Amino acid sequence: MASVTPTRLATDATEVAGRLRFSIARLARIMRQQDQSGLTPTTMAALATIERQGPLTLGELAAVEQVAPPTITKSVTRLEEAGLVTRQQDDADRRIHRVQVTAEGLRQLQEARSRRTAWLATRLHQFDPDELERVADVLDLFERLTSCEPDTPAPEQHPLTADHTNPKP
Repeated sequence: MASVTPTRLATDATEVAGRLRFSIARLARIMRQQDQSGLTPTTMAALATIERQGPLTLGELAAVEQVAPPTITKSVTRLEEAGLVTRQQDDADRRIHRVQVTAEGLRQLQEARSRRTAWLATRLHQFDPDELERVADVLDLFERLTSCEPDTPAPEQHPLTADHTNPKP
């Protein structure tokens, strides 16, 4: 068994990271195309977050979605105008409003999810049982990859990719 040098390992991880980024971005774009709700990706993501974590204040929603408050305000206004969410005044502090999904919003989310899942299942049916099992195994790794913060330094500080020829003061 040949040993893998740290430099080779870093190159392989970088190559895999590039391929993974490209494939995930492409898959995400294709999955968004399956959505026929007429909502923008940002608005659909906000609706899904409200459904999962709500009711939320606009500030909480903006933080979760990692967008600016004006962006989330526009998204929530669109969702509210479409009857997909409602704003309710907080009982303890009447200045605060919380956003929650309506029955119609939940129906649209479920429809979009079903359409996307059906498209993906059709594609996965093309795989033989062994390939499908490999995909399931890789999903365990993806879930681990996305479930927590990385336990390694940022790439510019990582010992395998850092430029040690010009140390920073």
